[in-house]
Amino acid sequence: MLTNTGTISFILYGIFILIAILGLFFAIYAIKKGDIPLDKLDKMIDLSKYTIVSVAIATVTLIISNLFREREQDVKELEYFDKYVQDVKKVDGIQERFQLSKYLSIVAPSGDLKKSWKDYHDTLKIEYQEYIKLKKEKEKLDTIKNPTEKQINEKEKITNQIDLKESPLVSSYNNLKPRVYIQISDGKQMEIAKDIQSALLSENFLVATPNISANRLDFPSKIEVRYYREEELTDALRLISIIKSQYSKLPINEVPQKVPGNGRGTRPGHFEIWFSKS
Repeated sequence: MLTNTGTISFILYGIFILIAILGLFFAIYAIKKGDIPLDKLDKMIDLSKYTIVSVAIATVTLIISNLFREREQDVKELEYFDKYVQDVKKVDGIQERFQLSKYLSIVAPSGDLKKSWKDYHDTLKIEYQEYIKLKKEKEKLDTIKNPTEKQINEKEKITNQIDLKESPLVSSYNNLKPRVYIQISDGKQMEIAKDIQSALLSENFLVATPNISANRLDFPSKIEVRYYREEELTDALRLISIIKSQYSKLPINEVPQKVPGNGRGTRPGHFEIWFSKS
């Protein structure tokens, strides 16, 4: 199907002008040389006019036909987009996006839209393979009972990358449950950490299993809530309030600590609770 009628029309229009100019020069040249008798010249001009007009009419008809086809294609694409736009907005991560793009690249009407979905699917395929690789690396690190500081840092980095890939395609913080990671310095703090985890789960937070990071050097002097984005300060304060209501005697910094940068690769709604060394 012709996808750019305006450009094609312009090209064809130029060709007809070129034919007319070449025909004019040929006629003048032939007349000057006397190759064409004057009594036959009128017939040749009439024949040329007929040929050019006939081809021109056929071309215009073709262009109009393609205009209607393009219009029909546009209508189909609009209907298609309206049908699936809510599905596209609801995807919750790289795996869902990959599956959806594969499906839509098949069912989309032929044309630029179908090509766009196929290109998007091919791009997502590379990202999805990276996601699977990250998941395997994290699973491997999870099996290490006494990880080194380097392994802990690597696990945290991989976890953040996985979270980012699992975040929705159209993501606003309001569409996501806040997710909390609890970092403790030794196993003695695990009981308290799990109590806080249960309290947060009941308050509609997503909470990962508390992580022991004995080799980390950046533990605060008091329990500390860390957040990554300015608009998430309210939930950071809410976390502090929940912890205080659960354990009023625990030493806690009542001012949430914003991590420098704009997210640092985390998904929206990412929070961390850091226990102190003591």
